[in-house]
Amino acid sequence: MAATTIDPTPNGGSEPATEAKPEPPTEVKAEPAAPATKRVLWRAVVRTGGQVSASRERDRVEWHLSACTAPQAEGNHCNEGRHLIETIGHPDGHCIIDGVCGLCGAEAPRE
Repeated sequence: MAATTIDPTPNGGSEPATEAKPEPPTEVKAEPAAPATKRVLWRAVVRTGGQVSASRERDRVEWHLSACTAPQAEGNHCNEGRHLIETIGHPDGHCIIDGVCGLCGAEAPRE
C-alpha cells in the first residue's frame, strides 16, 4: 500500500480548513452633534441688611442674568421672576432682556 500523509489543518482542530470570508463593510453613521446651547452668564448682587458684621447673617445674594440692566427694578423681570422676588427675594435669573425673559423666554409683562 502506498503511504498517505494527512496535512494538519490551520485551526488545529479536526475540522477542515475553510477560507475566511471578509465581512461586508458596514456603514458607520456618526450621530449628529447636539445643538450648541446658548451660554448663560450670571451676576450675583449682594445686598447687606445694615452694618456689615463678622457673621454677615443679614447679607442676601440675588441672582440675575449679567445683561440685566436694572436688577433692583421689579419691572425688569418676567411674571415668574416677580413671583420669585415676592417669595424668595430674588428673580433667580428671570430678567427681561430685549423684551423677553433671558431664562424662560416669556414676554415682558404689561404694566
